[in-house]
Amino acid sequence: MFGWNLGDVPFVDEYAYITQSYYADLLFEGRTNDPAWLDFPAYDLVPLPKYLIGLALRAAGERRPGPEAARAWYGDTSNRYGPPRVLTVSRAPSIVLGAIGCVALAVIGGLAFDLRVGLVAAVLLMLNPLYALHAHRAMSEAPCEAFLMVALALALAAWKRALAPETGWRLMLWLPATGLATALAVLAKFNGLLTLMTLGVWVGLAWAIPRGGPWGWVRFASGALVAVVAAGAGFIALNPYMTARPAPPLRPEAQQIAEMGAWARFRLLIDHRRTMSASQQQAFAHNALTTPLERAKVVAAQGFGRFGPLGPRKSDSTRRYDFEQDWGAFGWLPLCLAGLGYALAIGLVQFHRREPPAAWAAAAWAVVSLVVVASYLPMAWDRYQLPIQAPFTLLAASALVAIGDALGRLVGLKSKVGPT
Repeated sequence: MFGWNLGDVPFVDEYAYITQSYYADLLFEGRTNDPAWLDFPAYDLVPLPKYLIGLALRAAGERRPGPEAARAWYGDTSNRYGPPRVLTVSRAPSIVLGAIGCVALAVIGGLAFDLRVGLVAAVLLMLNPLYALHAHRAMSEAPCEAFLMVALALALAAWKRALAPETGWRLMLWLPATGLATALAVLAKFNGLLTLMTLGVWVGLAWAIPRGGPWGWVRFASGALVAVVAAGAGFIALNPYMTARPAPPLRPEAQQIAEMGAWARFRLLIDHRRTMSASQQQAFAHNALTTPLERAKVVAAQGFGRFGPLGPRKSDSTRRYDFEQDWGAFGWLPLCLAGLGYALAIGLVQFHRREPPAAWAAAAWAVVSLVVVASYLPMAWDRYQLPIQAPFTLLAASALVAIGDALGRLVGLKSKVGPT
């Protein structure tokens, strides 16, 4: 499904990642102290998409770009590198990871509800126009979403096991793997930090639920701490920008970064993203969102309308509110809210059955994602609203399955009382 649009017209930012794919060669050749790690491209875009694109180009026998290609793109963003085949090859990792993300969502749905909900959610996510769009673009969104959902699938399995009776500490081995997947998500895009935020809420939920004996929540909290440490270690180990100390002489800006520790360099990354968002708001004022009310309205209209599964295959960001694009919100948003209510109800049923209420964990993921997106959203652009698509697709799928079950019971009841 995602490969069907492999020949789609290129998006301008795809060539930012393609022209910086030489960082894959630097990493895999062990050149972790190369001066290029302190150049502007190294901290302007986090490196995982560049690694994946570089590996794809190497596997296809394509010539990889050098730093001069990246400089040329920053000088003129209309620049393109190589023939069309380069773009096609560079998109392959996103297609694979887009599929992995759907599978991971199916696993989360199976853990939180049942396998039917997971499969319906995976299909709906596959059909989501925003998810499908980024699942064939050579950018950061597909890797981030895929590894975020892989991390949460692992964490939810550990959460359920920690709160189950007679569960030992060995089962918390899922959480170091959660940390590694989280590191990969953050290495693709800082949206991956949603994993750690959700994990923190799940720790609180485990503490509030008397399940798994007196040590249930302690087991999960300890494992979550291990996951956080593993995520930090993985991020540092796989991003030489964090530790590179090239031999002098260096440019003044590079020398300043070289004298920083890992924490100061991470803060520089965060500050740079904030600066970029502020500059985008100035350069594209017609898309800028500056008040909480504007953000809430855009999330409701666009996040659940044009970027929901009922939205158009191609969207037009120049029109902030447009019934032709956003009409789907009138059906999709109520269904998502119904799914949220159903998750709370089925979680209560799970609780009374003395099972870990994993449906509450799924609802928590959706709420955390919505709050973060609605609080931060700087621009009315599609990719900023991608993090809410998967969790609310899962909730909507649970509502659809519940409606199907109710209709099935109704039909079954009528068949019993009707003529034979």
